[in-house]
Amino acid sequence: MVVKLSDFNEQFRTRLYHQIQEIERQTLAEVVVIIRASSDKYRDVALWAGFGLEVVVAIFMLFSPIVFNPYVISITTLLSFLLGYLLVQTIPPLKRFLVPQARKRRALEVYARAIFQKGKIHYTREHTGLLVFISLFERMVYLVPDVGLTNAIPEHLWQEIEHKFNSIFNGDDFVTEALMRELTELKHVLSQYVPPVEDDINEIPDDLNVEL
Repeated sequence: MVVKLSDFNEQFRTRLYHQIQEIERQTLAEVVVIIRASSDKYRDVALWAGFGLEVVVAIFMLFSPIVFNPYVISITTLLSFLLGYLLVQTIPPLKRFLVPQARKRRALEVYARAIFQKGKIHYTREHTGLLVFISLFERMVYLVPDVGLTNAIPEHLWQEIEHKFNSIFNGDDFVTEALMRELTELKHVLSQYVPPVEDDINEIPDDLNVEL
């Protein structure tokens, strides 16, 4: 299923902010959900694809029993490069397939942690900020909890929560609905380990937008 930023429309965002408010009403956590089209442009992948196709075509034409005019070879190899580049650059599933999983994960983490810092999500009084970062090209979710949450909730639970969030791209449901379901599950975990206090206030805007 192809997932686009347009799927997360105004109606969905209204539901999302209500869900965040409900989480923060029942827990001490300050939750921020940010959705991006991609964590990196990966333009070099398209360039290498173009170069690879260019080399393959050049080798074929040079060693083919058919004798090609040098002018034809130069034009054809150039067009091959452009074709390879454009195919990968304009077809996200193809580019996603060519990018190593480790690189996608690294780009996701770097982008998420940069948002966490620039958005000052770590500035809450009890250090209970939590970023849920969703990157659509990578089809991945990365959680960045502040120390108040990591100290209160066992590490294996964070791993389990993140694994469930990442499963929103693999099911038959729409990603938007799967995301809302996982946020509801997150609320139950947070309310158990970091329940609200009487003087708790909303320290981070629910619709926080951070541009890098």
